[in-house]
Amino acid sequence: MIIKKKINNEKHIIHLTNIRELEKHLFKEISNLDILIIDRSLISIRLLKKISKKFQDRTLVLLGNEKIKSLNNYENIIEKIIKMGIQRKSKIYSFGGGTIGDLSGFLASTLLRGIDHIMIPTSLLAMVDSSIGGKTGINSEYGKNLIGSFYLPKRVIICPEFINTLPKREVACGFAEVIKYSIIKPGSLNKILYNQEDIINFLSLIIENSIKTKLSYVSDFKEKSSLRSSRAVLNFGHTIGHAIENSNSYNSSIKHGEAIAIGIIIELKISQHLGYYKKSLDPIIKMIRNFGLPTDYSKYISKNNIKELINKMKFDKKVNDGNVSFICIDNKGGFVKDITFKNLETILLQII
Repeated sequence: MIIKKKINNEKHIIHLTNIRELEKHLFKEISNLDILIIDRSLISIRLLKKISKKFQDRTLVLLGNEKIKSLNNYENIIEKIIKMGIQRKSKIYSFGGGTIGDLSGFLASTLLRGIDHIMIPTSLLAMVDSSIGGKTGINSEYGKNLIGSFYLPKRVIICPEFINTLPKREVACGFAEVIKYSIIKPGSLNKILYNQEDIINFLSLIIENSIKTKLSYVSDFKEKSSLRSSRAVLNFGHTIGHAIENSNSYNSSIKHGEAIAIGIIIELKISQHLGYYKKSLDPIIKMIRNFGLPTDYSKYISKNNIKELINKMKFDKKVNDGNVSFICIDNKGGFVKDITFKNLETILLQII
């Protein structure tokens, strides 16, 4: 059963709907002033085929991956959009996963100093994570999302039926973020993940509860002083994960969700080493494996490449005066702890 509802707070407008209602809405709302950005892998879907045909002169089709989030690509696309012709009332409609959403959001935030962005995330990862919170960005050769802005979409429209079109590997990547939420804020998500009895409603429940968890951290763009409610807590698994992605040049050998799954395991081991996480990692490792994500990190992090990964982390957005704002886990969930790179290197050498 598809949930038809709004999950809103003061600034975020998020709709959960089904494909039929989405089609009605889009054909009613899209105008010849708007721009459509569609992931090439989705163009065979009936709805997107119809929309791109009707608005073919206003449609850009891109192959979604981390490599499209470059300065060169941003420059090429923004010039194409300006050439097409836009006004302040023009909107960008984006259809795709996290990379399409990140790039489209950054384009919207900079075109005419900001036009509306309507985001239709089509991957589980984008539905539960990257579409919520207003982060946009493109990559630098030195790190991921180092160029970007906070710019909320005017509206996020989530249609879980798109997940049926995804390869299993892409669905698994989305569960990495869901598992992250269940660790940083233990509660309803844990029960859903560990007890998958209601299979029919499973995905809808996962999406709805993940969105609510993220919204509890991103109600606005102000950094909260509390170490537990800080937006930075959402970076759990990402400090290590992003360094792994960057070390592999964002190629298809390891996808974002897979790198985050490995990051979750390593960062939990760091929390164990520091005495915060006192439970066994076995249940979490088993759950990560059950959702089709990697648990063997030997190919990506070893004593031989720790220095390289540390150097990648030094360009991380969370770095401050030689420290990285690391996310540790205890029995209450996630919290921020500053760790020096020297100490982090020492810890990693001991736990790997």
